[in-house]
Amino acid sequence: MNNSERSVSPSQRSQQISKSQQTTRNAASTAKTSEIRADVLQEQVAVPVIEEELQVGKREVNRGGVRVSSRLVEQPVERDVTLREEHVHVERHPVDRPVQPSALDSFQAGTVELVETDEEAVVAKKARVIEEVVVSKAVTQRAEQIRETLRHTEVHVEPVSATQRSNGMRGYEQYDAEFRNHYQAGAYSKHGYAYEQVAPAYLFGYQLGTSQNFRGHDWSTIEMEAGKAWEERNPGTWEQMKSAVRHAWDKVSGKA
Repeated sequence: MNNSERSVSPSQRSQQISKSQQTTRNAASTAKTSEIRADVLQEQVAVPVIEEELQVGKREVNRGGVRVSSRLVEQPVERDVTLREEHVHVERHPVDRPVQPSALDSFQAGTVELVETDEEAVVAKKARVIEEVVVSKAVTQRAEQIRETLRHTEVHVEPVSATQRSNGMRGYEQYDAEFRNHYQAGAYSKHGYAYEQVAPAYLFGYQLGTSQNFRGHDWSTIEMEAGKAWEERNPGTWEQMKSAVRHAWDKVSGKA
């Protein structure tokens, strides 16, 4: 026995043993609680309900425009103008007459000049603005209707009793292949409907066929009520989806 063990009193040693036992019990209790929670979680199934939302934004798109450029063009032109010209003519005429006394004063040497003048064209150019090309942008607004298909998850909770199990009632997923064949062979695929758009109608017809409220009825007796129920959730689409609902109803209720 070393010195540290000798220094521990019996009461302290008893407290240490008690704490050790308490820790062991707490660990066991925690492990048991974890096992219980795991068992509970294993009994829970979370089915996510997903719905798409439409978000419409805006972005600028280059749609083209106008490019304005100018260039210098030379064009020959002609103008007619009248110009004046002077010409000096010298003529000699034979004359035989006596000189008048008054003309004797001019009888001396002298010079006489006549100047010829002409007109010539003087060309000048003057620039004038004859037209303006104004380029501007006008901003307008227009309303555009956006059409898109949104998807959402519909969860169908269907109680299955022991009697139904013994009678072999099928779940919706077991009809999926038949519904898809009806979709492919019918008018929906030809008119551009996706199967995801028609699937809610098949599901609705399945729900009608498995409902206790409509069991034993003919389609003619429930069509009006079914149409009202459908229109409450899908306004304005009953006439388009009625064929799929009727097909699912006939299949599930055994009318087909």
